[in-house]
Amino acid sequence: MVIYNDGSNFSVGANLGLFLFAANIALWGEIESQIEDGQKTYLALKQAPFPVVSAPSGMALGGGCEILLHSDAVQAHAETYTGLVEVGVGIIPGWGGCKEVLLRLQNHPRLPRGPMPAVAKAFELIGTAQVAKSAMEATEMGLFRDTDAITMNRERLLADAKAKALALAEDYTAPEEQELVLPGPTGRAALQLALHDLALKGMATPHDQVVAGALAEALTGGETDMTETMTEKEFLKLERETFMTLARTEGTLARMEHMLDTGKPLRN
Repeated sequence: MVIYNDGSNFSVGANLGLFLFAANIALWGEIESQIEDGQKTYLALKQAPFPVVSAPSGMALGGGCEILLHSDAVQAHAETYTGLVEVGVGIIPGWGGCKEVLLRLQNHPRLPRGPMPAVAKAFELIGTAQVAKSAMEATEMGLFRDTDAITMNRERLLADAKAKALALAEDYTAPEEQELVLPGPTGRAALQLALHDLALKGMATPHDQVVAGALAEALTGGETDMTETMTEKEFLKLERETFMTLARTEGTLARMEHMLDTGKPLRN
């Protein structure tokens, strides 16, 4: 399967206006159901019995970036702008984005081994809403694999992605569910110290600290420790719970409303 968009952008994520409407009338059960459905859909995409190749161009942000992270391969146009930008509206990636970034970084050839380097890099990447300005930069950041490919000519993108999917289809087997080894409370304490230092320097607002603190708890695995393993589904549950906790805060709702009104992030 090839996932492609003939428009100017691949995907800029979920409908923020619909989410804010549901939050304002306290449809928390419906919101959580939508998050869980998205997680199940993206996990099914990853574990499909056939290869999935995403072919982004333009912007692939938030949920759009999460599609790329769950694909077997990416055939990206050179001018692809991608990243997990959810903290800008006061939430964390909720459709498996945190999980997939951790899985990629814990196997990244340019990072030291062990659970903490991948967690620290993911915390920086997601917590500062970094956006790659090109497909090459996305590879350098760890959002794309070294095996993912880049197409220079936009008119060739779909054909190149189709060719990659057909090549992968030969003797294809679906990936097995992966496990995560995360540092738990000790790792979270280290990230909180770094966050506290940023706050003292005036580089993190009060709600930045709330959002980043919740992100730190999710990325470090909650109450796990490095002697245990977490399944992907166990991590998704933690990711979803953290998302819902943030969604109920006044600071997050204010960020969403401000983004819809002005198109710019609120520094609250």
